[in-house]
Amino acid sequence: MNHIVAAAAASALLAAPAGFAQDRAPGEGPLDISAERGEVFDAEGRVVYTGDANVVRGGTRLRADRIEAFFTRTANGGFSDLQRIVAQGEVFYVTEREIARGDRGVYDLIEGVITLTGSVVLTQGCNVSTGEQLVVNLEGGVARLTGGGENQRVRSVFFDDDTAAAQEDCPPPTIPGRGPVAFEG
Repeated sequence: MNHIVAAAAASALLAAPAGFAQDRAPGEGPLDISAERGEVFDAEGRVVYTGDANVVRGGTRLRADRIEAFFTRTANGGFSDLQRIVAQGEVFYVTEREIARGDRGVYDLIEGVITLTGSVVLTQGCNVSTGEQLVVNLEGGVARLTGGGENQRVRSVFFDDDTAAAQEDCPPPTIPGRGPVAFEG
């Protein structure tokens, strides 16, 4: 597998995912999950959200067609800490500076790692990188983008200030759905 790791951090490719780490901080606030439907599997400590599902925390957002949230079960039978989120179908991880897209995503809240797989596209302004898997360590600010298989490679296109078009000429990717729904309660 071809991959870009710490050596490429000096390039703009891995400077972009570092913003993911800056946007998420422990204690930043609650996770706000909204979707068209929710189904609770109490015995499993799992909730499945379908239809334009969004998870928002501070300045970050995870959007997918389907999101499964896995919780720790408490002694009295309730849910406690959220452990992991699995997202499928047009998955987007959005911060104030970057957008990453993949077919599937896993957010391990315990380890502070987000993994996107399947036709990954990472954008920051006009800069775009593509691969098959993006693993972002939110705590350490380290990211790894890899190609898939023998002949698939990672590809990046970067613009410097002199050659880049104005930010308006590089609109962000369109994120499907209505987006997060404001909490009214």
